[in-house]
Amino acid sequence: MEIRRAWATLQREAALQEQAGPRIAIAGTFTVDPVAPYLGTHLAEMTAEIPTIAIGPYDQLLQSCFDWRATLGADAGVIVLMWRIEDFLRAELQDALRGIDGAIDRARARTAELAAAVDYLRGDFPGTIIVATPPFPHGPDLDIRHVANASNAGRLHRTILQVWIDAIERIENVALLDIDGLQRHAGIVHTLDPRKWYLYRQPFAERFWQDIGEALARLIALQKIASKKCVVLDCDNTLWGGVVGEDGLGGIRIGDDYPGSAFRDFQQQLLTLRTQGVLLAVCSKNNEADVWEVFDRHDRMVLKREHLAAHRINWQDKPSNIVDIARELNIGVDSLVFIDDSPIEIAHVREALPSVTTIMVPSEVSALPGVLGSFRAFDRSSVTAEDRARSDMMAQERMRREVAEKVISKEDFIRSLQMRVEVFPVTPATAERAAQLVNKTNQFNLTTRRRDLGEVTALMSDPDWLVLAMRASDRFGDYGLVGLAFIHVGGEEGVIDTFLMSCRVLGRNVEESFLAAIAEAARSRGVARLIGRFVPSAKNQMVATFYPDRGFAPRGDGEWVAAVDRIAPWPSHVEGGLRDEGAAP
Repeated sequence: MEIRRAWATLQREAALQEQAGPRIAIAGTFTVDPVAPYLGTHLAEMTAEIPTIAIGPYDQLLQSCFDWRATLGADAGVIVLMWRIEDFLRAELQDALRGIDGAIDRARARTAELAAAVDYLRGDFPGTIIVATPPFPHGPDLDIRHVANASNAGRLHRTILQVWIDAIERIENVALLDIDGLQRHAGIVHTLDPRKWYLYRQPFAERFWQDIGEALARLIALQKIASKKCVVLDCDNTLWGGVVGEDGLGGIRIGDDYPGSAFRDFQQQLLTLRTQGVLLAVCSKNNEADVWEVFDRHDRMVLKREHLAAHRINWQDKPSNIVDIARELNIGVDSLVFIDDSPIEIAHVREALPSVTTIMVPSEVSALPGVLGSFRAFDRSSVTAEDRARSDMMAQERMRREVAEKVISKEDFIRSLQMRVEVFPVTPATAERAAQLVNKTNQFNLTTRRRDLGEVTALMSDPDWLVLAMRASDRFGDYGLVGLAFIHVGGEEGVIDTFLMSCRVLGRNVEESFLAAIAEAARSRGVARLIGRFVPSAKNQMVATFYPDRGFAPRGDGEWVAAVDRIAPWPSHVEGGLRDEGAAP
């Protein structure tokens, strides 16, 4: 009841203030109305936007896919589809339970039919699409505890899950809400409400709607809020048991036996996070040689020295070291998560750096692996190629810094990198990374306008917009897709609505190449003048003079204007250029 009252209050506030939060349409093979207050309240907490939630017609998923404007509303920005096997595949499920030949094949075909409808929806709907995984079927004629479950209902469920997930993953930019996983975590007996099913065709208990609403809100919020980027780790009694300076290499605890097994599993979790784009750093009050001896010589260590993007191993205070780590990695301190076993160090960091998320190592070390397992700040709706390569990119960045220390001038350093920059229209294959950039880039971002994947996709197909991405590389490796620009074209004027770059390429002068490519693309569309906008934020002061420094004249209200033909051409020391519309990224 508390959540429902909170949601009612939020709706009244939105009506009084005439707020225009995201409009979310939800359809299901069962009654989905109960999710609205949980989704709305959690999403408002996460994003400070109060959504409008519309409920689609009962048990009409195919119609909702093929005619979403009529069934879900033409102004929908997010569409959520939920379904259960016992609803959509009721006949096939009963046949499978009764041993009728071909039942599973028919269920597989109908599941593929539903996936094809989602594919059609994706081609017609520009916004965000989220589809649920079907939970284990339940009813009076089947029970998960039945001795034959593995070979009948269990087999059908596993088959349908595999067909469904494989089909959805082949569709560009459709997110999965794992209701099946949520139910397995909570337990079937705690998630079902048979009475509500028979009364209202609403199968779930209230507490399970809370789980679904929170997970769905998190999935939608990930379109617009940044995940944490780096874990900063203490060493003694955090990465291993014991104090290396006192116990020595052979005395610390990490390995197959408890408590060392808990520390080893914690390191495995960290290594998995690294493959998902999360950076790992060490901040330890210790003798540096002692720490590196553990990393390099202990045969049970999962983490190695090369897995670390940065380190500070000294006797200085940890807040200062953490600020240094953030500066070295060129990320904000609010992107960091600090893990330590000392309540004093945790308190110090919380006091000195309140924007850093802190996690205390639990006193019962067996609970340590579960700390990250339940931590949601690293969640990503999907992992892009750039995410997976991020840690290796940081290693390449260290190599660049070593070169920079040896050359005489900044100009010599940039030339020695042998930069290559390619600018091209954003395509469905790169739209997800583009949406990630536009929502998570703060420093080199002229307007800091946020757009979700659906909005990015819509602009890509709008003839009045140029949506350009930039990929950069040098002799040390590939930076990935690191730049984005949205230009609205109207007659002879092009307005640069969004111009941003990842902090990974700052100081390389690639922005000159990007601006030259924007001018070239705009010129090809008949644009004679480019209008640049700067909207100040708490983090983008580094680009406050970007336009005037490049010859743009003031036009008032934060706008700057330059003739396309007066913008500096592509730098001679940078390879690459602007790709044609049809070129593959």
